[in-house]
Amino acid sequence: MLDELIERSKKILTLAADMSKTYYGKPLIITYSGGKDSDVLLHLAESCLKPDEFEVLNSHTTVDAPETVYHIRETFERLRGGVLKPIPTNNTIPLFRGTDTPITERALTVNL
Repeated sequence: MLDELIERSKKILTLAADMSKTYYGKPLIITYSGGKDSDVLLHLAESCLKPDEFEVLNSHTTVDAPETVYHIRETFERLRGGVLKPIPTNNTIPLFRGTDTPITERALTVNL
């Protein structure tokens, strides 16, 4: 049952990548939040698509827990070291109140 769902997911991703290439002439964009669902989707994409058929995008919102931000950074470092390339943007890491210290270094998380 699980193998069938995985294969079905891979077929859907392949179809989406084909549609993106056919209709837009661009690779499929996979948005990545750093959560478990994003990790599964990225793993599936890496297992069924060629590196030039998709790109990975993260939109840093400054509301993620520091652990999530570290995981995202590690994942993108892995992607940069491999055959995948991040999408170049003009965005920078959000700064905290105009300082040059990224908010992720000044963040505080509290478990209630």
